[in-house]
Amino acid sequence: MSNSSKPEWLQGVAVYQDVVLDGQTAYAGSRDCQGAWEAIAPHLTPCGTVLDVGSNFGWFGLQVCKAAPDCVVASVEADELSATVQRRVLQSNSSERICLLTCRAGVTMARRFAAAGQRFDAVLCLAVLHWMADHRKFLSTLGPISRRLFIEQPDPAETGAGVERIRRAIGPIGPYLQNLFPDRPVRFLARLRSPREGGFARELWLVDEPTGWPAAPVQSLDLAALLHMSPSWPPRSWWEGQLRACAATLGPAGPMPPRIVLAPGGLQTDGHQAGTRSIAQLQRLVRRIPEDRLLRPMQQWYRRSRRLAGRVLRGRLLR
Repeated sequence: MSNSSKPEWLQGVAVYQDVVLDGQTAYAGSRDCQGAWEAIAPHLTPCGTVLDVGSNFGWFGLQVCKAAPDCVVASVEADELSATVQRRVLQSNSSERICLLTCRAGVTMARRFAAAGQRFDAVLCLAVLHWMADHRKFLSTLGPISRRLFIEQPDPAETGAGVERIRRAIGPIGPYLQNLFPDRPVRFLARLRSPREGGFARELWLVDEPTGWPAAPVQSLDLAALLHMSPSWPPRSWWEGQLRACAATLGPAGPMPPRIVLAPGGLQTDGHQAGTRSIAQLQRLVRRIPEDRLLRPMQQWYRRSRRLAGRVLRGRLLR
């Protein structure tokens, strides 16, 4: 499809996943979304929490919410172009059970979730590890708080996929996962068509639940943790309205309310656990969420300054 027929927010963006608008595929992507979904779906719980790492345009989050009305999704995409498209997609589909996080995926993010006591019923790491220098620490930190992890990885010989030295360091993904999770079942699920030329298939593997994992699914995402990961969707007004409603139900609950979580029906209190932030603190964090764009101007300036500083530093090191 020519660029002239695409909307402005899709101009210059490689269409990797299918772009779904108003529930319909508006632009077909190069990756085999449906093939991956057919291999993953039978292993998902009908309700619970899903973490989608490197979520691109949010296609898998939409599928999760369509298949499981009682699921909520933390959708992590730090690339500004891809995240901008995903925000448009989520807005078009009125997806309030998907929280778009624009922080960088890595061990810092995983540790923040772990510190908040967050658990996930499923983690999707679909063709993302070969971009992550801290991939081993990242998975080691996520493992104890995740019922199942779905890992898709390019063949080590597939050129042009991710960062070559990282891809080659990971090597064949099956032995890598078996070494990293020796006490958990690790299973091969499917071979998927690569979106790149060369004929290399991508393997999809499942790290299954550990012994003793609680039977009941986790049905909410910790709000305080989400607010520290640069959320961009839903928009600020939605969060403000939801938080006001929660505060009204609490009454004079003192400075530290019960934990507030994102559940399938919106924000609610968790009566089983105390919160780590007061309502006033949460309201201040919510005011940082953009209303009608991906990032606030200050966020955009900060990120672009960091990228520029990184390029300058790398240039000096290579002299």
